[in-house]
Amino acid sequence: MSAEISEFALEMRHVSKSFPGTLAVDGVNFSVKPGEVHALVGENGAGKSTLMKIMAGSFTDYTGEVLIRGKPVTLHSPAAAKANGIGMIYQELSLARPISIEENLLAGRLPRRKGTPFIDKKAVKRESKALLARVGLDRLDTAAAISEISQCEAQLVEIAKVLGSGPAVLVMDEPTSALSSAEVARLFDIIRQLKSQGIAIAYISHHLQEIFEIADRITVMRDGRHVRTCAVREVNTENVVEMMVGRSLGEFYSKREVDIGEEAFRVEDLSRYGFFHNVNFGVRSGEILGICGLAGAGRTELARSIIGVDPLDGGDIYINGEKVKIRSMGEAIDKGVAYLTESRKVDGLAVALTVGENSLAGIIPRLSRGPLYSSRRNRKKVFELIDKLSIYPRDTELPVRNLSGGNQQKVLMAKWIAAAPKVMILDEPTRGVDIGAKEIIHGAIAELAARGNAIILFTSDLPEMVGLCDRAVIMRQGHIIGGIDRENMSEQSLLLAANGGGEFVA
Repeated sequence: MSAEISEFALEMRHVSKSFPGTLAVDGVNFSVKPGEVHALVGENGAGKSTLMKIMAGSFTDYTGEVLIRGKPVTLHSPAAAKANGIGMIYQELSLARPISIEENLLAGRLPRRKGTPFIDKKAVKRESKALLARVGLDRLDTAAAISEISQCEAQLVEIAKVLGSGPAVLVMDEPTSALSSAEVARLFDIIRQLKSQGIAIAYISHHLQEIFEIADRITVMRDGRHVRTCAVREVNTENVVEMMVGRSLGEFYSKREVDIGEEAFRVEDLSRYGFFHNVNFGVRSGEILGICGLAGAGRTELARSIIGVDPLDGGDIYINGEKVKIRSMGEAIDKGVAYLTESRKVDGLAVALTVGENSLAGIIPRLSRGPLYSSRRNRKKVFELIDKLSIYPRDTELPVRNLSGGNQQKVLMAKWIAAAPKVMILDEPTRGVDIGAKEIIHGAIAELAARGNAIILFTSDLPEMVGLCDRAVIMRQGHIIGGIDRENMSEQSLLLAANGGGEFVA
């Protein structure tokens, strides 16, 4: 029996964890072998992140048994998890942005000169370079601050930092959420190297295509319970979706009725030097316009400049045919333009505030009586938004940081639905959310369009663009290079166009 148990680097038996009013994990079994990638999938709220945090020692009050190499252990602190060879890579980075890459990589274990309390700077640089080399970033200056590198590079630095502790079990929670396709390929090469070294990897992702590319086994959870564990080769995408949510994949992108009106928004020759140049496009009321491009094409920079967060060096913006100046987010909202940012926790939500406070944050001046604002008086409106977007738990006073990622994203969507904009700019509106949350957000977007709103959708999720958009324009290296109409739009045509190939319509 001991030989059977010891085949697993980590094993969890009948593990449960409760929060007030919620049984988040209910008697779940999970295991991962040395040299294996075991994927854990499920909707937001299914309990998978809670299970991972139990592995990482973030909760002290779980029940059940955790075994490392067949030996029962107690993981009641992150230090205990680390001491037992468990490394955790969270979706939200734990790096300190103001300090250097090397200080982040070697935090708590900076090498000292022998026999002195002084830092050995040569050893710091040497060890940092070695860790960065493991993730293909040894070209970086280790003395540079995290704030000076891209989000994609920071994600890889986070992985290098965890590898520095020499884990036997590596837990990855949405590790590709901020990576380009090329960087995802690099990460997968790193994972394959780690597998060959005998490291066990528990892997959470909402991107099912990643699971089928990198994982050996898959466990599906729903409502805090274990549904099925099997080899990846035994199932396909449709099987996994059905286990997660009880519906087939084809139901998520049913074609909607389209009633497109007059042009509601147009930009002419918009430029921000070094980011995008002479950008022209228009979008009509009731239309969902996709803006497609690879990482670095300038899409987010374009969105931020349109709504006045970043400056423009030239060009004009028109709303309903009238030229307007937008110099701030406040002015954008006043003129009927809303922007859902790709970074919900950085500049989309105030996570320490409640669901109700976040939901109405964009329209407080409208809801105030003179200088006075009462959140209690507007609770009915918040509950309407909660019900529309199926935000769970149904609690207006719950701090947003206590919600799952998918429910946080729905709160962000609620915030801008409440603003009742004429033009909605959506930047990666379903990044890092499960299929169920994605379906709800897609329904909200389609409903906005049906009401006559003009929607501009920036997304790297090609099935989402094909499923939702009436038309797409292609951005490449800061320029609009053409467009694709609904009839000719496919994942293949978009990807080809984004890489500079294919044929376009005017």
